[in-house]
Amino acid sequence: MKYDSTNYKILRNLISKSRRFNLPPQIDYVIIYTFLYKYCSDSLKDHFLMAIQDKEITLDEAYRDGYYRESLREDAMHLFGYHFENPEAFIDEVINKNYSDRFFLTDFFRVFPDNITFDEKSKDREYFKLLFKTIREEISVKDFEFDNEMNLAIKEIIFSISKLDLFDNAFEFRRVFDVISYSRLMNVESNPEYVSQILSTLISCEKTSIKSAYDPFMKDGTSLMKLSDLCETGVTYYGKEEDKLTYLYTIARFFINIFYLDHVVFKNEDATQSIDIEGASFDAILSEIPVSIKNYHSANKNQSFEIAKRSKRGELEDVLIEKFGIKSDSLSQDADWNIAMENLLQKIDVEEDSNEEFTGEYGSLKDNEFLFLINLVDSLKDDGIMAVSISQNFLYKNSLQTLRKYLTHEKNYIDTIISIPEELGRRRPEVVIVFKKNRTDDDILFIDISKQFKTQKSAKLFPGLFRRNLILANETINKMKDVFINKLTISKFSNVIKLDEIAQNDFNLSVSRYVDTFEEDFIRLDDLTVEKREIDENIENLNLKIEKMMKELDIRF
Repeated sequence: MKYDSTNYKILRNLISKSRRFNLPPQIDYVIIYTFLYKYCSDSLKDHFLMAIQDKEITLDEAYRDGYYRESLREDAMHLFGYHFENPEAFIDEVINKNYSDRFFLTDFFRVFPDNITFDEKSKDREYFKLLFKTIREEISVKDFEFDNEMNLAIKEIIFSISKLDLFDNAFEFRRVFDVISYSRLMNVESNPEYVSQILSTLISCEKTSIKSAYDPFMKDGTSLMKLSDLCETGVTYYGKEEDKLTYLYTIARFFINIFYLDHVVFKNEDATQSIDIEGASFDAILSEIPVSIKNYHSANKNQSFEIAKRSKRGELEDVLIEKFGIKSDSLSQDADWNIAMENLLQKIDVEEDSNEEFTGEYGSLKDNEFLFLINLVDSLKDDGIMAVSISQNFLYKNSLQTLRKYLTHEKNYIDTIISIPEELGRRRPEVVIVFKKNRTDDDILFIDISKQFKTQKSAKLFPGLFRRNLILANETINKMKDVFINKLTISKFSNVIKLDEIAQNDFNLSVSRYVDTFEEDFIRLDDLTVEKREIDENIENLNLKIEKMMKELDIRF
């Protein structure tokens, strides 16, 4: 059971103690660093000990022996993509040797980056290099070493993490990392799990074999992780996150969850400023759109340019495919082709085309706060699908009517709209919208699951973390999937509406307008008769009492 787990006990003790600690604001980075150090160190050391267990040699001796040292190094690079150059750099060795030293923190934050080496071509190397650089910039170790209380608190947290069991199946190491991100020890931005569950489920209904998935506002990466559970292997995951701490946490989380980082392309950028990520097109996009879009007026010029650039690239690719017989996969996957296309696009005046992208009644879209949505749909492959959660205001806000008309009447992008539950404490109700790039249907499916939920303590939460999260029953998810796949109309649950009817409603896309979920109270006539008789009897008795009182008081009318 998890309650008997070593990891569970350590985590419970750590969260309990942390309430008494005077912690610096940089503690988030300390935790991320220590978890990665622990994970890399114990994964490698355990493998090395298994490799030499029948060799009658210690790990220190193997490191000193030229043959064994090189053999272990090659094995580590092949299996893990990294290697520790010194056996004294393993985390347990550093803590056992230096924990009581006054300058322990200085050594602790130096040893890991100084002794781990990566394959030169590995993306792991780039991500860890950024992490180590950020640690140096964010953490002033000297400040901690001369503050005894803070020094002790940080050392206590490091020591607790170092004692976690990487191979504990009852309460997994990676789960400990998730739980800590929800505690007061860290300030990581995350999406509600039930929203990520809906988004990933809708994508997987349409596609299970995908090569690329993108979350432009990925936060802690939960949506991409849930999608990975439902799809086949071999997917490249793309994502953007503006907050540096959340960005680094997400990279660490993917690494600890054994994602091959060479198939992970994450950028510490604001997607509202630029959707583009390495010129890629995607099989699937899923994301929770932010409540409000910051600085969208300045960003829209970039978005218009990217939309025009992608349109020009599509025209060039069509020519290459039709006239020269080049395979479309080569154009999207071959790095040399991508470079050549980018060079060619630089010689074309895309800037002028971006000014002409929206004309006539759609001219105002150039200044729309959700212009990036059009850019996102354009970045899908021809058979791509996008599922996003967005503020419910998007469906009926007057200032967005032109955008809704463009997405439905002009482009026919919107396939399905789902009203979802509103979590207690969330800033506003949301809906999920499914976009498809090359739709031929002339209708939109509306689904209402806003009341189909229950609450329970989240599996990620822990004693002392009292928030309750919404969950969706399997029956609700399966019903939603069936309706989505088969486009079913079910009373008080779903409805398929023609685009002509939507146009007559001034492109109002509110789910409640098209799915009537009002439940009338059923009243039996016999019960109503009995109730009326009782009321009449009560009135008669009351009148008799009043008459008696009036006689006693000698009151006459």
